[in-house]
Amino acid sequence: MRFFFLLISVLMFLTSCNNECRDASGYAFEIPATFNPVQTVYSVGDTITLRSVFEDQVYDRANDQTFTLEDFSFYPLASFERLDTMGIDTIEVVTEEHFDFIIDPEFDFRIFNTSCCGAGLLGQYDYESNEYSLEYKLVPKKSGLYLMYFNSSIGRNGEDQDFPGKCRLTDISNTRTVLNDGADNNADFLLEAVDPGWHLLYNNRLDRNFHDSGGYCFKVE
Repeated sequence: MRFFFLLISVLMFLTSCNNECRDASGYAFEIPATFNPVQTVYSVGDTITLRSVFEDQVYDRANDQTFTLEDFSFYPLASFERLDTMGIDTIEVVTEEHFDFIIDPEFDFRIFNTSCCGAGLLGQYDYESNEYSLEYKLVPKKSGLYLMYFNSSIGRNGEDQDFPGKCRLTDISNTRTVLNDGADNNADFLLEAVDPGWHLLYNNRLDRNFHDSGGYCFKVE
């Protein structure tokens, strides 16, 4: 009899998990953002704005469901690459000599610098009245061919956060950026990069390593 009740309990547990999520391997929350004005070429001194605003009813692409994520930590991250320099030994990393980063004090988004990868932005969204918001401005100071990424570092910092309906079989969460409503975002410029590794990305991993990561290529003249 004990075995019978144990079997029933296990079946109820598995059924509950299956109802909570279809893909126990994790979540892929879609995060909208815009990079404006939408251009292929900017001039030194132009102002470009990255803005991301969305409600706390967030669509999960992996399970084709919408979840309520209240005061969730997304760990948004903006990073930059110089495409018109050589490979890893001679690459010119992007620093504050290339761009001015303008961030309104209301946003928890700050500049960080690393010796290997140059300057980037990291922080959290502002969450108020069931809405997430974040914005920064970019002013080019040096000509070149650039790649901007806007995505998330949940996987390294907070994938174990709880939320209503989360499946008990997984703690793995991440995001997929939908930049400019899924536009091309000048991906062809990857083929003009000096390092052939970017050509390989364009031909084999464009959706995963460019579009889903919030990639945008542009020239500065």
